[in-house]
Amino acid sequence: MKNKTLILDCDGVLYPATDLTLADFIAAMKKTFHQDVKVSADVQKQISEETLAQKHLGMYNYIKAVCNKTGYGFSNFCERMISYVDYSKISPDVRLGKMLLTTAQNYDTVILTNSHILHLDKVLQRRFNKSVFDMESSNIRCFDIQALERNGVFHPKQEDKALSLFADRIGKLPQDCVLIDDTQRNLDAAQKIGMQTVLINEDFTLKQYLWQLQNSNINNRTKSGRENG
Repeated sequence: MKNKTLILDCDGVLYPATDLTLADFIAAMKKTFHQDVKVSADVQKQISEETLAQKHLGMYNYIKAVCNKTGYGFSNFCERMISYVDYSKISPDVRLGKMLLTTAQNYDTVILTNSHILHLDKVLQRRFNKSVFDMESSNIRCFDIQALERNGVFHPKQEDKALSLFADRIGKLPQDCVLIDDTQRNLDAAQKIGMQTVLINEDFTLKQYLWQLQNSNINNRTKSGRENG
């Protein structure tokens, strides 16, 4: 386990999925379409049907297609959409943030979100009082959906291809990675390519998992010390 790379999801792992739901993000996306892009419902529907027919999964492939169609900048869209999300709904947990930083001292740790890096930054600041920059300065690398892009298409984590792409991106073999996620289909995709997986939910939280890791590390060091003595 010592040489494994921990790949943490964001939503539902770093914070409870009940704090911010998919409905919150869909509402923010629709508000951006209406107030900023000013794209009609008919055009939205047409583009949605086209992306589904092409099997381009996920919200951000849809957003990118709308931006390509209208000439609205993708990064600008994401920034506006995220500004409409109420991140104060996320409950702070500074202790969990400290546990995560401690874990990164012993394990290669990355965060991978199917969303945008600005969203991850908002989550980290609200939940842990840390930014993406703070995390990366503490050896926790942060990646968003753009790390899963190939030939102009985003490949969210539920695709087998996505996690293979990501493992290659960070210079790891799939079998040397552990995906920590709250979505079973993402875990299923990870298992297909040889990754170990951990399901996070109300019964087994990230805090519980990190506590197990840290105690395992302490026990191993104690055992090693006794053997060496």
